[in-house]
Amino acid sequence: MSRTTRWPILIVIILIAITMRFWRINSLPPGFYYAEAYEGMEAWRILTDPGYHPVFLPRNNGVPPLNAYANAVMFGLFRLFGGEAGPVAMRVTAACFGVLAVLALYGLACELRQLDRAKASLSIGFPFFAAAVLAVMRWHIHFSRIGIEPILTPVIWVSANWLLLRGWRTGQWISFVGSGVMLAAAIYAYQAAWVIPFLAIPVAMLLLFQPSENNERTSAKDHLRSLRARFCTRRGAGLAITAVVALLVFAPFGWFFWQHPDVVLLRSTQVRIGSNSGGVTQDSLWGNLEKIVKIYSPLGNAGDRDVRRNLPGAPALNGWLAIPFYIGLGLAVWQVRRPNYAIILMSLVGLLLPGVFTTDAPNFHRILGATAPTALLCAIGLDRLWQWRPPYATQVHWISLLVLVLGGATSAQEYFVRWASLPDLVHKFDTELWEISKQVTAQPSDTPLYLTPRAITHPTLMFALETHDRPAPIVFDGRSIFPLTAQVSPRPELYLVLEDDFRTPLLLPEIFPTATLQREARDHEGKVANRLYLRPPNAVSQRPPQHPLSATLGDGIALLGYDVQPAKLQAGKILYLQLHWLVKTTPTRDWTVFTHVFTKDATGNQRLVAGHDSRPGDGSLPTNRWQIGWRILDEYQIQLPADLAAGEYDLEIGLYQTSGQRLPSNATGLRLGKVKIER
Repeated sequence: MSRTTRWPILIVIILIAITMRFWRINSLPPGFYYAEAYEGMEAWRILTDPGYHPVFLPRNNGVPPLNAYANAVMFGLFRLFGGEAGPVAMRVTAACFGVLAVLALYGLACELRQLDRAKASLSIGFPFFAAAVLAVMRWHIHFSRIGIEPILTPVIWVSANWLLLRGWRTGQWISFVGSGVMLAAAIYAYQAAWVIPFLAIPVAMLLLFQPSENNERTSAKDHLRSLRARFCTRRGAGLAITAVVALLVFAPFGWFFWQHPDVVLLRSTQVRIGSNSGGVTQDSLWGNLEKIVKIYSPLGNAGDRDVRRNLPGAPALNGWLAIPFYIGLGLAVWQVRRPNYAIILMSLVGLLLPGVFTTDAPNFHRILGATAPTALLCAIGLDRLWQWRPPYATQVHWISLLVLVLGGATSAQEYFVRWASLPDLVHKFDTELWEISKQVTAQPSDTPLYLTPRAITHPTLMFALETHDRPAPIVFDGRSIFPLTAQVSPRPELYLVLEDDFRTPLLLPEIFPTATLQREARDHEGKVANRLYLRPPNAVSQRPPQHPLSATLGDGIALLGYDVQPAKLQAGKILYLQLHWLVKTTPTRDWTVFTHVFTKDATGNQRLVAGHDSRPGDGSLPTNRWQIGWRILDEYQIQLPADLAAGEYDLEIGLYQTSGQRLPSNATGLRLGKVKIER
């Protein structure tokens, strides 16, 4: 095959790889799930903080930093050309790594073919088949479209071995240097990629100990002499250069590991086999091994069942690609004495080991590196079909191309049709939270925004706030508390209410009769996902307390009154007590509120019969986050005992610290009034 023929074929394969990885990348997968958002925050900090250059990311149970650095570069490019940092940019980064792996695999396949020139059993089509299989493999396509670090594993393994074999063939030192860099990069990429440098050791041994190209049968003395000669040649020096470069690039990470071994190994210790949960061992070595083997079965339902990582239960290869895989696997095992086949088999086993020795097998992202040797084995099978030209059917070799085309079409249908239509994607990829994040950041920065009932501790929300010049929203759980500006405000205020807060849509129109519904968003099922309300400028708040009571408790906190629901209280039911707070000055402490229902015994001493202690809003809006000028409706549910006698009881409230400090500072609390309880 001439060079003018090779290039168009390779370009077509790369275009297919690009299409499979970039088409609809702005919408599939949907949303922006927490692991992507976490690494996005790290990438944003790397880009915007000149003094931040981590060699390891300790948060999120510990993550190597290479993907975050790559995303920082992509964020910078997106901003340069008018885009923004976010999931699309991160998924473009992953897609680029996916395409690079396809291109690099072509180079590695060429080197593997050259490695066995004396008894070549692989045709010139083998590298094209290898690149094409990886280009259309659903397993690899899937992770090429998610902005997390596993996609680095195949491209690093392929590049490291390609450069090593190229350096061995040509003697070029630059190839050996590049291989060393890639081997060390595996340590900075992903925990499951840490096996790659160790796999390079037997590859180097195979190169050193492979038989002579001129005569495979040599005496032990001649073989030893040949081995000594190889160590002393440019090739031997090149292997040494690879090792030295790898150690030098690894050194910063090694120093960090020396200082913080518990941080570096935290994630690894959490996913090891034999983990114990409630006294029950969750996984075993043999059980995991069986699960890993079964992922290559085209029949059954033994693939990864997590919708975030796979079409649930689908095997690693569809039926069309499984055919050449088993042909290639059989041929490689049969000819394992040849170094090119041995390298492929050894690497497949090594890259599958992280799935065997960790929990949650078969976890497709932990064994993603195996996609590359899997594609090489498929290519061996396809190449053998391509070379098969029996005299009675000279055109039968075209079956190999038909199998490849059908395998690619099936992968596209499985990913872009079947997987894309799964309703669980909305939840697995935090689609709702990402939509909320975009709504929050789209609002004017000078307009106060209240958000219920979500906190901003979720990485998806935090990422949106960190990458946009907008103050964080005021978050609370409207099912138990409601903050508002007490005085007439010249500025509008926004309330973003999510669907699981059933109380705020009922309460808000009572407090602000002039409030308007600005927008109502619906989810994929047509149900209301969230509503955006606007309190117009100069709107006067309504709904005064049922029982006015002006009292200052301390630390800037005053009480305007309280409500008691229902109108008729019964033993065994719940007393709903809503306190109307007024914030005169910003509180300095995080106070806990106590609510007491008590009576007096025959001697006149207080006897507590019911009560409830909680931070305001069930902890969703603690006092140290209260702002001056706020009015706060804070509800407490007090369970009344079923055997409580009918009669009148006293209500008392107050605030306290665990140290014993109380508000008000008297020995008891603030007496509200009496309630009547019926049997």
